[in-house]
Amino acid sequence: MMDIKRVISSIEKNYIKSNLKNENRIDGRGLWEYRDFNIKTDCIASAEGSSDVRLAASRIITGVKYEIGEPFPDQPDEGVCTIMAELLPLASPLFESGPPDEQSIELARVVDRGIRHADCLQTKKLCIKEGKAVYILYVDMYVINHGGNLVDCGGIGALTALLSMRIPEGKWKEGDNGGSVEWTGNYLTSNQIINELPIVVTYGKIDDILFLDPSLPEELVSDGRISISVTENNKITSIQKSGPATFSIDELKFLGKKTLEIAEDLRKKLNLRQYGS
Repeated sequence: MMDIKRVISSIEKNYIKSNLKNENRIDGRGLWEYRDFNIKTDCIASAEGSSDVRLAASRIITGVKYEIGEPFPDQPDEGVCTIMAELLPLASPLFESGPPDEQSIELARVVDRGIRHADCLQTKKLCIKEGKAVYILYVDMYVINHGGNLVDCGGIGALTALLSMRIPEGKWKEGDNGGSVEWTGNYLTSNQIINELPIVVTYGKIDDILFLDPSLPEELVSDGRISISVTENNKITSIQKSGPATFSIDELKFLGKKTLEIAEDLRKKLNLRQYGS
């Protein structure tokens, strides 16, 4: 990965820090303001669901595909959802080609945990025949441009892609060779499969200063980040820290309360249910 010192100068680093100490930011926002989201769905014709989400300069295109497979032995009546992320080199000089690195794995896991632990997907409704056949969903996120805070951009991208999906409905037909899946001609939609809409909210930390939605320059000079996922009924489902920064118990309590307020406001603003199929 490219050395951060080649990307941001010490003069700019000090400028960002001094502004944050005065509760100002280089893009004119306050400490607790999000940049603007722009959301489009159904942008990939070959996918069962898709989205193109921008958070200011950050842009992630997400697609949902499926296959029919056997369930896990310990969950014979539940479907599976797998979330992956790819950081394309064209998105930033910080990204390199090759197998998934630590950043892409972290992005996928943080988004996945927020969704998985929130009872978002009704996995039992993805079962065609217990112990025999279930839907396996693949949610693939492709980072097209890196402008900071890919986690929140990816979280909204994964949700809206899942909300827009339509999956061919399969039924199990018994046969001499053990049975097989046949198609009904109908579709399963997100209205049948999606329950909760968890939102992940990310904060940066520089020295003792906390702030919402770090831009790329702020990320490059931050001591660390923390991402908190919350449900519509105000439950925290996951917390993920990144970087060497430490967070006190009081800071975590403050950010937990702050996240509930910010997520509620964001839900009203984005109205994610409108993207449901």
